[in-house]
Order: sequence, then C-alpha cells, then structure tokens
Amino acid sequence: MSDKRKVIIDCDTGVDDALALLLCLKNLDVVGITTVGGNVRLENTQRNTRYVTEVAGRIDVPVYAGYARPLLVPLQDASYVHGVNGLGSVQVPEPSKPLEKQHAVDFLIETFMAREDVSLITLGPLTNIAHALLKEPRLAQRIPEILTMGGSTTWGNATPAAEFNIFVDPEAAKLVFESGIPIRMVGLNLTRQQRASQEVLDQIQAMDSPAARLAAQLFLRQDGKVGQNNFCDACAVMWWIDPGVITKSAMMHVVVETQGEYTRGMTLCDGRGFQANRREVDMEHEKLYEPLPKGLEPNVEVALELDQARFSQVLLDTMRRYSEG
Repeated sequence: MSDKRKVIIDCDTGVDDALALLLCLKNLDVVGITTVGGNVRLENTQRNTRYVTEVAGRIDVPVYAGYARPLLVPLQDASYVHGVNGLGSVQVPEPSKPLEKQHAVDFLIETFMAREDVSLITLGPLTNIAHALLKEPRLAQRIPEILTMGGSTTWGNATPAAEFNIFVDPEAAKLVFESGIPIRMVGLNLTRQQRASQEVLDQIQAMDSPAARLAAQLFLRQDGKVGQNNFCDACAVMWWIDPGVITKSAMMHVVVETQGEYTRGMTLCDGRGFQANRREVDMEHEKLYEPLPKGLEPNVEVALELDQARFSQVLLDTMRRYSEG
C-alpha cells in the first residue's frame, strides 16, 4: 500500500497545471483528476489533462470532465497566456486514453462521501467544487482539506485586485471559502517568488523521458526562449509534495469579493495584524499584534514564503525519476 498522500486534483490544464500534474503523478497518490473550463475551454483542459497522464505513464489515473463555464457568468479564459490549446507551443495530439463517462461533480461526491483518506487539490476556478457542495451539502464535512492555487494577499493578475482562478468564478470561490472546509491558499503573493531559469531548463533538457521533454517545452515561450514565468500551480502542489518548499505561512481571515465594481474576485485577506512599521515593507510575515478593531477569526492558511532552490531541486529530482523509469 502506498504511503503517499492520496489526492483528487481539480484543474484547468494549461502550462503551469501541466507541470503541477507531472509533479503530483510521481510524488502523490492521485486517485482521480477532474477538469473545468478556465485557462482554456473545457474541451481543451480535459484533453490536455489526459495527454499529461499519458506522457507521465499514468493512464491508470481516471480523468473526468466537469463544468465548462462559471456558476453565473460566461467564461473568460486565459488563452492569451496559455495559447488557444492551453499548453503554449506544445502540439497536443488527441490522447488514446479515454475520458471517463461519469461527470466530474458526481465523481467528487461519490469519492468523498465514501472515503476519508483523500484530500483535494484545486488548480483552477472552483466551479466544480461549488457545484458538488450545492448538490451534496454534506461534502463540507467529508473533504478533510483543500490545497488551492488562487487568490493573493496583495494584487491580482486578471485585474489589479483579482487573481485569475478566483476572478473567473468568484461566486464559486466564495461558496467554497465559506464552506468550513480547512483551506491552504497559495496565491500570487507566493508564486511570484518562483521563476523559471535557464539553468534548470538545461538540466531538464539533458534528461531522456517523455515527461522531461514535456517539462522542458513548458519552460519555453513561443519564440523558443525561456519565459520569465511563474509556475503557479507547481508552487501550490509543492506544499504537499515537500512541505519545506513553503517556508512560511500564516492563518488569516479571507473572504472573496463578488460585488465590487473594481474588486470582484479579490481575496480580501485580513492582514491588519501583519502591518509593518518599516516604510520599505508593506506586510510582515509574522503577526505583530491583534488588529483594532478586531478582525474575524482566521479561516485560511495562507502561504507567504517559498524556497526557490528547494523548489528547483524537487522539480529536478522528480524529472530524474521519470528518466530512470
């Protein structure tokens, strides 16, 4: 029996999701993968996900399609970042691995209602998770923990206030964040500390495996040069692959804004107790005092600091293991 952490991954497979999946499929016990419309449309996210499982040699991991659009609004995708097909310059063939016939939401409900040893990783909009909670409210007591890539303690990327995954479906995110399920949040404030590098790419390119070749392609821009990108989703999954990659976190009260004219999709983190007294720093990473007026009770563990060298080492070690068979 595997001693790896058992997880379900809900994702909208674009460039950084693909690298995160390669990491998880080697280091975690992936029970199943559910897909959602987000970075690109659902027909592409589910296809890309099946393709990555084939590249990783893990066609045994089932892949399910979920919802193609957010709860209340049309999908605003990020094909301008990930390319029309979702994996940048990677040409994705139609995988031989079939898509499961069961709907992603039904798989989520069935699995979590039957098992107590599986946790949830979310790497895209939280649409599927919200639908699952609406369909089966008892799920809030059945999911032990959610590790989510989304939000920010500072600014966003989809808008000045909102990170993309939350912005796409803020109503779904609000429902999940208010469900009472323990949440670990890896937001842009953390992922911007990680950068792709030529040095790491050179080492991956020297390895011989389909997974390493795909990983190397994910580092490259359309012009063939190393992108100055963050692998946001890979940063998130590292918290459960090697907790030492996330060197500091803090409990905060986090709410999702759904009504603001300029702040829709913002994760409003109550960081008043972390306000710095140094002009060169906006927010300390140690709580200094109880805010006045007193904030609401902390409900989310928010990642604050990442060890870039350790991130790279775990990534390279994982790619070597793919190459060794």
